[in-house]
Amino acid sequence: MALPSTKRYLIELLHINKLTYEQVAEYAGIETERVKEIKKGAEPSDEERVRLRQVAFKFSELRQKDTGETMD
Repeated sequence: MALPSTKRYLIELLHINKLTYEQVAEYAGIETERVKEIKKGAEPSDEERVRLRQVAFKFSELRQKDTGETMD
């Protein structure tokens, strides 16, 4: 079974980009505890999903410019 896209975005932000939960929450405009809940499997709202996707794509874009690496 594949991971939900929002969880993939969080994993990328936390592990590949080495951000903390607090940094992800700040960049996405979501409470830190809510980010942790989503990572543990809670269903994100549509707004949270969009915000996390935007942050993940922004960091992916920056990483691609630096290294040429693309988001899977």
